[in-house]
Amino acid sequence: MIRFAYSATLLGLILAAAAPLHGQQTRRASDPGRQNSAPQQEITREVWQLLDAWAKRSAEIKTLEGKHERHVYDDTFMNEKVSNGKFWFGAPDKGRIDVFPIKITAAMIAARNKPGAKVERKPNGDPYDLKSDDAERWLCDGIKIYDIDDEEKTARVVHLPPDLRGQNIMNSPLPFLFGLPPEKAVQRFHVELVQDYRPDFDVVLLRATPKLRQDLDNWKEAQIFLNTKSYLPDAVKLLDPAGTKRTVYTFQEMSVNKKEGIFGGLLPGQNPWDPKIRGYQIHVIQPGQQQKLGQAVPPQGAGPKGSSIPNVIGQRYDVATKLLIAAGVPKDNISNQNAGPAPRENLTYLVRDQDPREGMPISRTQKVVLKIFDKPQKQAAAGGQGGDRQSVATSRQ
Repeated sequence: MIRFAYSATLLGLILAAAAPLHGQQTRRASDPGRQNSAPQQEITREVWQLLDAWAKRSAEIKTLEGKHERHVYDDTFMNEKVSNGKFWFGAPDKGRIDVFPIKITAAMIAARNKPGAKVERKPNGDPYDLKSDDAERWLCDGIKIYDIDDEEKTARVVHLPPDLRGQNIMNSPLPFLFGLPPEKAVQRFHVELVQDYRPDFDVVLLRATPKLRQDLDNWKEAQIFLNTKSYLPDAVKLLDPAGTKRTVYTFQEMSVNKKEGIFGGLLPGQNPWDPKIRGYQIHVIQPGQQQKLGQAVPPQGAGPKGSSIPNVIGQRYDVATKLLIAAGVPKDNISNQNAGPAPRENLTYLVRDQDPREGMPISRTQKVVLKIFDKPQKQAAAGGQGGDRQSVATSRQ
């Protein structure tokens, strides 16, 4: 499951793509070459003008809804997970996305196996394994962010501190959810125009790479196919910090400021910002509890035996295993998966992600999967000389 550390991949990018610079008062941008601040000098006049126009059009959006299709390409396990769903946005800081599994048909498999099919391929030339992704539901009501598993009837709830509510949520780890005006965007991200498909298509491809640690820990690069007629993205692609997983969203049937039938797809009179989690097992996470990669977790965080699963992200894999066992997880229930090369040397053999999430109740039959960074790419290519030689056991998804 996707963790809050990577939430921009899900709720952040979908709804960000919906209104990436919404609600921010933007002044007319002058030639960045005439500005005194260094961040403004880092982008071209054309990019500055695109960001400024994007912000102005987004500021007009009060409500937005639409459909999406999501493809997740995992180079470590050589599979492609696909899903679709709907999303909703309400100014200034409300958003929701519902993700639905899809049925993988024989026709879909046959199309991928045709010669010349444009699909991700394994080293032997076969297409990546195609799988249906899991159902998910994310919701932000402006005060809390909900990560809901309807099948398991559980929900993780993060309380947003007052200084991150409303328009100030742009300072949170969800930079694309509610967006930034151009002046702040270039302070936080390197933004460049990769390709201009105009005038044949009303689309430009922008690339954003983070400058701040809080963003670098969450994602490595975002690519936005921005429609310059509607100033809504046609598609968004996000690359994870390890560089081994790409999540691509495409958007359809988007409606802006719909006067009637707002929030289509819901039951009549249903409030889209009501999470409807009565009777669910709720795990509340206070701000700052989400673990960063490379940040230590105190041993006592595991809690007494028979309690909930501890957060072991950022721990070395052998330490993480000991913490899980101390919390009551049977040793045989713990397995490791290769999360790809570590993006930095100091992250080698650290836990990148875990499933189930921290706070979930411990069961004697529940399997716990740890995704662990392998040696950095250069070191692995050199035959693993130097450093820790202990290998990480890998189980295929």
